[in-house]
Amino acid sequence: MILAKIINSIIIIVCAYILLNLIKYFLKKIFEFTKFDVRYENTLNSLLCSMAYYIIFIFTIILLLKEFGIVDFTKFGTLVTGASIVGLIVGVASQSILKDIFNGFFIIFEKQIQVGDFVIINEEFRGTIEEIGLRSVSLRDWDLRRVTLPNGNISSIKNYSKTKMRVVASVRVPYEEDPRNVIKALEQVCDILNERHKDILSIKKGKEALGSFKVYGITDIEENPIGAKYTITGTVQSNKYFKVIKDARLQILITLKENGINIAYPTHVNIIKNSKYEQS
Repeated sequence: MILAKIINSIIIIVCAYILLNLIKYFLKKIFEFTKFDVRYENTLNSLLCSMAYYIIFIFTIILLLKEFGIVDFTKFGTLVTGASIVGLIVGVASQSILKDIFNGFFIIFEKQIQVGDFVIINEEFRGTIEEIGLRSVSLRDWDLRRVTLPNGNISSIKNYSKTKMRVVASVRVPYEEDPRNVIKALEQVCDILNERHKDILSIKKGKEALGSFKVYGITDIEENPIGAKYTITGTVQSNKYFKVIKDARLQILITLKENGINIAYPTHVNIIKNSKYEQS
């Protein structure tokens, strides 16, 4: 009798596993025929798979409880007992679970993040979103570690993958350098970047790229004693941001060096005073 129940339980678990994988397979096939944005498709797929997992998990537990006679939903007495057990469990965990689920719905339906977005969550966790579920969000950080955060614990999101982003690259130059020469050199940097990245500059109007790189100007002369801060800006497609910001910084260094303009850096000056003592 016990052996039969164990065999039936194994069959139930195997069937649940097969059903879950079938759902994942058919969802994947369905989204191959849709015309949604790829990231939005991946987000919906992740959400629906998460929902399917929880539903199948709950029904599997119910069937296993029924198989071992712990809960029989056809009998009132055991139904009340089962409801009491479930009620106790829900009562303990409901607050955090409901908070996770509700916050997850807001995140998903407001499209705050999608699968594939590069984000910074809670000013601490940064990486690419791999999975969005009813209760949690998973991302892959720079070290390829998978970080999973409960939706209810997410208080702030910085999304670096929303259509367009402004590239802001700054450099400090000693006060001894002529500002006119520095700005002229940075204008050369902007011309090079505009030509190199003309296909991904955002906010295009006809043939004109309104997001072209330009010298923003001197953005600080007070906070740092080693030199003035010069800044250039441009607007690019969000998925090209990190590529362009690295290129902009490199090009600034190359162009300033070619023009004989020094980069500011901290220095220490030691003054040694010789004292001459005379004996009287």
